[in-house]
Amino acid sequence: MEYNIRPLSFAEILDRALRILVDNAVLLIGISAILCIPEKTATLVGPRLQFVVVLIMLAVSPLLHAALTSAIADVYLAKPVTIASAYKSGWSILLPFFGTYLVVYAAMTLVVGGLVALTFSAKAIGSSAMGLLVVLGFLVGIPFLFFLLIRWTLVGPVMIVERRFALSALRRSSDLVKGVWWRTFGILLVAAVIVQIPVGALGFLWSSIPVVGILLSGLGASVAAAYSAVAILVYYFDRRCRIEDFDLRHLAEQIRSEGAQGSPVMTGVASVD
Repeated sequence: MEYNIRPLSFAEILDRALRILVDNAVLLIGISAILCIPEKTATLVGPRLQFVVVLIMLAVSPLLHAALTSAIADVYLAKPVTIASAYKSGWSILLPFFGTYLVVYAAMTLVVGGLVALTFSAKAIGSSAMGLLVVLGFLVGIPFLFFLLIRWTLVGPVMIVERRFALSALRRSSDLVKGVWWRTFGILLVAAVIVQIPVGALGFLWSSIPVVGILLSGLGASVAAAYSAVAILVYYFDRRCRIEDFDLRHLAEQIRSEGAQGSPVMTGVASVD
């Protein structure tokens, strides 16, 4: 199924993400469920085994994230994709993909570590001036941390689609979000609300059902994770359409490809809005 890649409004981005998820539910939720369901079912085993399961999930989560983002990108660009091909694509860039997120976590840790160090310094010195400095540090540091997280929202799609990693991926995401920080935050917030409220409500109902309830909760978490990833990917292409005319270049490539295959240039293929 082909999707009409073009600049989208706020509501259209969320609607397009939902449509893509529904159209490709088995593929996208299937990839997401490989991580989410085992995480939920870990509560059924003993503490030691639960710790092992969590470690395994942490180890494989970068691969699952890369595979999910790769599958969504292929779906949106009308490329053939399967669960196996998505994992193959994710595996091919696993090290730089994982390394880039380590850079993100390191930056976050640096900010948080600075705030913690400032707090301990204030306790050691015990002066009112240092106490005021700590307050100012938190008032500046926490918003700055949140600012960076939103600026780097599109790092995943950048790595998968453009094969940019580490600092290059962070700069690219920042450039795409530049000037639309609040819109980006709004899309992330509303996308989370759209899925988390019904998933949370259903999870509360399922929690009273032994075993099956946990599996259903894992499935709900899979849907939520998949939808959030789709919304971010759709928004990534929306930004590229707005600042780089990606939609026009993509259409030109499609026309050249159809001409090279000997098919009519104007095929009249229906697109999904």
